[in-house]
Amino acid sequence: MPGDLRVAAALLDVGGTLIECRPSPPEVYARVLSRWGPPVRGSEVAPVFSRVWTEMTQEHPAGLDRYQLLKGGEWQWWGRFLERVLAGLAHPAPPQAVLAELFEAFADPALWHVFPEVPDVLRTLRARGLLLAIVSNWDTRLPALLARVGLAPCFDAVVVSGLEGVEKPAPEIFLRAAARLGVAPAACVHVGDSPLDDYRGAQSAGMHPILVDRSGAFDGSYLRVRDLWGVCDLVN
Repeated sequence: MPGDLRVAAALLDVGGTLIECRPSPPEVYARVLSRWGPPVRGSEVAPVFSRVWTEMTQEHPAGLDRYQLLKGGEWQWWGRFLERVLAGLAHPAPPQAVLAELFEAFADPALWHVFPEVPDVLRTLRARGLLLAIVSNWDTRLPALLARVGLAPCFDAVVVSGLEGVEKPAPEIFLRAAARLGVAPAACVHVGDSPLDDYRGAQSAGMHPILVDRSGAFDGSYLRVRDLWGVCDLVN
């Protein structure tokens, strides 16, 4: 029923929840690779990108931040990711030069688009007295990116896996966010677009999960909303 969730804080994921990359990451890779070698299309990069992401996600211990597992941190992790993508595409682009250009590209706020309802929804939740926090699996560049897209001032805490050493779906990253807000986990709602990382992760931390399902991809076993206005309908 609308307004049934009586909570003190709203925790929010970032990618797919507050912002999205446009063009998509595979399209950005294709654009950059095409400058360093034979032309390649985003549709060619996409399946390789997805496969390598899944492989590298499965290779690191669940709950530990992927970027801190390598001595070179996020630069080395993304470098290894890029090398596997290049191998999968049999593309001859020079990895280090491409990696530097990709790092610069993904730090550009023009690449990231805030979903249209987000600013008004955050203001509405704040006006209802809720504390707001970010809980995101992202590397250490996220706080600067949030500032560049104008969202940083909206939040009382920003909890990022690349800075914390733990990542969703482990309960620890959710619990750290609640502690920094000074509220109990049971007084938090967490909103995100991943059934595992966000929904199941928040449940395991004793929070109320809400799944953002913008494309209608998931079934009715989740408490779902089509955009963030749905969160305002659920939270009192």
